[in-house]
Amino acid sequence: MTREGDARGCGRPRGAGRLRRAGLLAAALLGLPLAALALAVRFAAPDPRLLLSRAPEVSLEIVDRHGESLRSLPDEEGGRFRRVDAGHLSPHLVQAVLAAEDRRFLLHPGVDPLALARAAWQDLRAGRVVSGASTITMQLAHLLDPRPRGPRAKVAQILLALRLERVLGKEAILAEYLSRAPMGNRIIGFEAAANLYLGKPASQLSPAEAALLASVPRSPSVANPWKGEEALRARRDAVLRRMARGGFLDDASCRAALAEPIVLARQPFRLEAPHFLRRLEQEVGPPPEGAVRVAATLDLGLQKRVEAIARQRLRDLAEHGVHQTAIVVLDVERGEWLAIEGSGVDLDQPGGAIDGSRAPRQPGSALKPFTYAAAFDRGFTPATVLPDLPHAFVWRTGTWTPRNYDERYHGPLRARQALACSVNVPAAFLLHALGPPALLETLRRAGLTTLRDDPDLYGLGLTLGAGEVRLDELTLAYAALLRGGEWRGASSWRAILGPGGEVLARPRPGAPRRVCSREAAAQVVDILADPEARAAAFGPWSVLRLPFAAAVKTGTSEGFRDNWCVGGTREVVVGVWCGNFDRAPMGNVSGVSGAGTIWREVMLAWAELARNGQDLATQDTLGPPPPGLARLSLCALSGLVPSPACPITVSELLRPGQRPVARCDWHSAAPDGTPSIAWPPLYRDWAAHEGLLAVAAPDPSGGDAGRPYAPAESGARALLDPTRGLPLSVVTPAHGDAYVIVPDLPRRFQTLELRCSVRGAPGEVVWLVDGAEAARVPPPYSTSWTLRPGTHSIEAAAGALRSEPVTITVYGGG
Repeated sequence: MTREGDARGCGRPRGAGRLRRAGLLAAALLGLPLAALALAVRFAAPDPRLLLSRAPEVSLEIVDRHGESLRSLPDEEGGRFRRVDAGHLSPHLVQAVLAAEDRRFLLHPGVDPLALARAAWQDLRAGRVVSGASTITMQLAHLLDPRPRGPRAKVAQILLALRLERVLGKEAILAEYLSRAPMGNRIIGFEAAANLYLGKPASQLSPAEAALLASVPRSPSVANPWKGEEALRARRDAVLRRMARGGFLDDASCRAALAEPIVLARQPFRLEAPHFLRRLEQEVGPPPEGAVRVAATLDLGLQKRVEAIARQRLRDLAEHGVHQTAIVVLDVERGEWLAIEGSGVDLDQPGGAIDGSRAPRQPGSALKPFTYAAAFDRGFTPATVLPDLPHAFVWRTGTWTPRNYDERYHGPLRARQALACSVNVPAAFLLHALGPPALLETLRRAGLTTLRDDPDLYGLGLTLGAGEVRLDELTLAYAALLRGGEWRGASSWRAILGPGGEVLARPRPGAPRRVCSREAAAQVVDILADPEARAAAFGPWSVLRLPFAAAVKTGTSEGFRDNWCVGGTREVVVGVWCGNFDRAPMGNVSGVSGAGTIWREVMLAWAELARNGQDLATQDTLGPPPPGLARLSLCALSGLVPSPACPITVSELLRPGQRPVARCDWHSAAPDGTPSIAWPPLYRDWAAHEGLLAVAAPDPSGGDAGRPYAPAESGARALLDPTRGLPLSVVTPAHGDAYVIVPDLPRRFQTLELRCSVRGAPGEVVWLVDGAEAARVPPPYSTSWTLRPGTHSIEAAAGALRSEPVTITVYGGG
């Protein structure tokens, strides 16, 4: 073969070298710009990591115990910034932003050539810049490195966008953009905008809500959501249609989103629970560096219910001269504040900014339980008989004669009756035996810091509310009783968290201390939770009686300037104060008719929200008593071991060393079977004054007392019955009782039992309510009456007999 043939068959064809050289030259010509671009991206564009480290200061967010936002604190310039979590991006928000800003975001390398070409053509035709063709990455580049608009700025933006794409992934770029996009009104990022504009996290947005927010960043000042719903809807709907064209929404979903009403957050900068937040900020102090979230103890749902209850009840009580109230709700076991309402009115109303939960006021009888707790640890028992008799106590500062709320004296009262019915004179006798220093020491151990004066200054009036206390501290003191006599402090926050959820700080609980023994605390709680024991003073179905067991005590200061109601279960305690911050007196409003009605509604609201419909009536809401306590049957009048002649016995909770061994010698039966009472000398004058002594027979022993007697009905309950001795009297309800209509309970279940006491055996009794006949009933003459709001007069009539009218008040139902 010739050399030429060899060249054609196996060698390089003629002209191949020229093609290769041309190809290399073309590659070089094309590669040079790409290489230059790569070098420019690498060296001309700033380091994205450095730029990303210069993030705005994250607004410190305060959330409730369930993660609901309470407040986002602005920076020094009033801006609010929250970072979007890249791992929890809302798919609706991502789709809306891509449709509105950059539908080929996932395909391009940071710069969209098609968009650039289209923008160049539009700008050329218009003779000015009408479209920037900025991708989401380019917009992030502008946010990280803002420059005046112009060709050089656009080139720098492109170079930085390309470098961002090399350094970050698409998901991180999108998260950074969503976190930094300007949203108007000094709001930075979609997370902050979702909370302030829509009142919810960005992860919970519907397609329509996501489209609404996605329409803002292009022109934040013009697209302000608060500047008109019609324009806002037009911008939102335009984004929704782009989402449909981009395949993010099907036709049905798009139509549903277009029909969705626009609901913006009401009062977006309104402070939730302002008095609580003020307390929290004082407790937390300056947050540690890097803090982004404070987890509070507040239950926002319960707080809103408490605020609504306060405002409604203040409207009801306004005609009685009550204009402010303070309410606190405490988790007993955890020592955490669940709700705090300091005034009951809005911040811009008179007194609205005052936190009444921390204002010292006179507590009235609300301190009595601590007198009895101290006494039960010093030899007294719930069965100890205390004298309710006229007495002038001589003290270092003078002579003091206490009076009872009902202006009557009731003779011998067991400590259970005296405390449950809040009778003043026995409490004064008890404190006289203990000494004010003992009670003051107990109260200070219970956390009442405002009682700083000398015991002599308070005197025996300390048990009736001399001195001033704070509602929050008194509530903590009651929590100590419900916790078994141990005081613990309370906190308004649980933790301070960093950007990654790491815990930067937790509250430091104070050292617990013992207020009284477990046994004394259990005895006091048992008394305060006994509706039968307080029935003689408050009625069997007063507002203090809940569908489940709860220990509760009311208090009213002198001159009706303050009234209180504090109590709860082993899980929760609610404290309520009612009155006026200017100390103006109320119109004869007691702790039951004022604070008691609010306490009841807050307790029921807590049960509904925290226990979600559980039947607490079947649960032990107070917990078992300590092992050392046992129930013993005693005579209701003498508190001793009952004899066969004792007409009424009661069950009492006592320690082993407190159980009486003596048999009751107060009661006996005459030869004809008539029961009689041998009144101890201390009570004989009182019994004679009350008509409970018959003409005394000569005393065979030569004494001057004889053996007086009284009817068997003169048991413990009769001693507190103001209707005793009348031919016809209303037994229940009692005069001055207050009741509350529960809105969520059917009216047919909200009835009041009407009972009377009548001499003889009439064929029927006619019940009159507000002068109109309500029922005619045969023996035993009781009936039910459905509650209705207002003040009502209730009477019973039988033939020519007619009872004294009893006035009650029914709240709610409006």
